[in-house]
Amino acid sequence: MNRNDVNWHGSFAVIVTPFKRDGSVDEAGYRRIIDFIIESGCHGVITAGSTGEFFLMEPEERKRVFEICVDQTAGRVPVLACPAAIRTEDVVDYTRAAKKAGCDGVMVLPPIYVKITDREIVEFYKRVAGEGEMPLMLYNSPFAVNVYLTPKLIEDLVKIDEVVAIKDSSFDMLQFSNLVRSVRDEIRLFIGLEHMFVPALAIGADGAVAMSPPIAGRMASELYDSYVAGDHARAQELHVRMARLYDIFEIGSMYSCIKEALNLQGMPGGHMRAPMLPFDDQQKAKLAAILSELGLLEARKAAE
Repeated sequence: MNRNDVNWHGSFAVIVTPFKRDGSVDEAGYRRIIDFIIESGCHGVITAGSTGEFFLMEPEERKRVFEICVDQTAGRVPVLACPAAIRTEDVVDYTRAAKKAGCDGVMVLPPIYVKITDREIVEFYKRVAGEGEMPLMLYNSPFAVNVYLTPKLIEDLVKIDEVVAIKDSSFDMLQFSNLVRSVRDEIRLFIGLEHMFVPALAIGADGAVAMSPPIAGRMASELYDSYVAGDHARAQELHVRMARLYDIFEIGSMYSCIKEALNLQGMPGGHMRAPMLPFDDQQKAKLAAILSELGLLEARKAAE
């Protein structure tokens, strides 16, 4: 396989998993979020990723969320599952579950928490690819998993047949530039932060895999669409707005922040699972001020 075997591009949304007050998964709310982002023009969905709080869910919950996402998406856009875990066997198991659910691929972190060598990383991805038998998006998130997928290492990983893409969340445009030079002809390149989307597109990115689409709505997909249509002035304007939106993540825990933003917009962000806590009134006020400044509270209310 290679980049031409999939048509992954544009604004891919990593979405929250809304929980009810009793801690159970809010299936109806999850379906509503999926419909909203697709109707807002997103080009793909990531289920049970970090934003989806895979680390707070039981194995069967994660697998069920895969199924719900595929069912609700109904082929409208590609669905990728996140099978992150520490044990290779667990990552393979989740990957097989994603395939059984009908996902189009998997976005795979290196084993979380443990710091392993490059040789061990290559063997890990070979096993996941070979035993999972799914198109695979590498996920470079060194700040989250204590492992850095360097351009040299990625050159080795793209030799694995199932590897067709990468999400790079290194926060490093030099790293991304090196990926464009070394592997763009072989795999699809996604930036992991939307306030780096325009510069990434300018040098050859295929898209972004990021967490703002459920909050930003059409602004997220329009940022990509305007750039590829050649309306760079509009893309730059949206870039500034997106950078302002990312300021909300300084208010509190990142994933709590996304859920609270959705709740403020009348969407089913849902409740938190420990150790994360709901925002206090002061945090909610700061969050509401930024969303209002960007017109996102008013736009969502007007659409209802």
